[in-house]
Amino acid sequence: RAAQGECLDDDVVAVFRDVTNAKLREAALENARAAAEEANLAKDYFLAQAGHELRTPLNAIAGFSELLGDPRLAPRDPETQREYARIIYRSGRHLLAVVNSILDLSRIQSDWLATEIEPFAVAPLIDLCCDMVKLHAKDNGVELLRAYPANLEEITGDRRGCTQILVNLLSNAIKFTPANGSVTISARPEANSLLILVADTGIGIAARDLARLGDPFFQANALPDRQDKGTGLGLSIVRGLVGLQGGTIMVASEPGKGTSVRVRLPLDCRRLAAKAGIRAKIETIAHLSLPDQHDLYKQMTVKKIA
Repeated sequence: RAAQGECLDDDVVAVFRDVTNAKLREAALENARAAAEEANLAKDYFLAQAGHELRTPLNAIAGFSELLGDPRLAPRDPETQREYARIIYRSGRHLLAVVNSILDLSRIQSDWLATEIEPFAVAPLIDLCCDMVKLHAKDNGVELLRAYPANLEEITGDRRGCTQILVNLLSNAIKFTPANGSVTISARPEANSLLILVADTGIGIAARDLARLGDPFFQANALPDRQDKGTGLGLSIVRGLVGLQGGTIMVASEPGKGTSVRVRLPLDCRRLAAKAGIRAKIETIAHLSLPDQHDLYKQMTVKKIA
């Protein structure tokens, strides 16, 4: 103990400063930087894939139209001329489909897609969507079935969005189902939701690809001999439209056994849609654990479409 007035040379002065807020700001800035980098990478990937999808049909249109327009190069056989014209037409249709899909996806992600919430009957909508894809199914040799209760009630939601959801799911299922396979769509109420199931006996999805389902332009491994492999935008659009109506998605799949996509939509989405996120989370299961089709449809009217 020092005497009065005596100064100790070894006194220590400790200064404490709370840096918690500074560290939190640093962490927030780092997270924002990482998110920005990820967004830039995603944008670059999206633009690269979009450019590829647009360039392919444009090259076909430019090349074959040039051949038809040049007397020195144009084929003299009328059948060959018609085949060139068909290639141009199919390429143009594909180009239009890609552009429309990109625009739809852009509107969804930018929250610019207007939804018109109204009551509508589900059964006629399923019939309409099946009619829209039945020629595609017939051309591919795929059996198309629909199943729903006779007294299936109305829901309150976005009719146009629901139409896009069903058509995209049916088209994808038909596209990746080999000849002599089947695609079935069913719908039934469950509590306060409408349960929609699109099940196919197609090539299935590998477990490593399930995590990326719904990413724009991602395409899981498909049949090597199928020319129409699509753009990978269909499920991205479905994901956005389901999210806008406050719904959920679950995908179960096994390679060689098929895929089942289960969409759950609220019977009345007026309150939930306002709180919904832009994209619904996709729950995935690497095996077909959903109820057997015969159990699911045993109390429904099953109709063959194509």
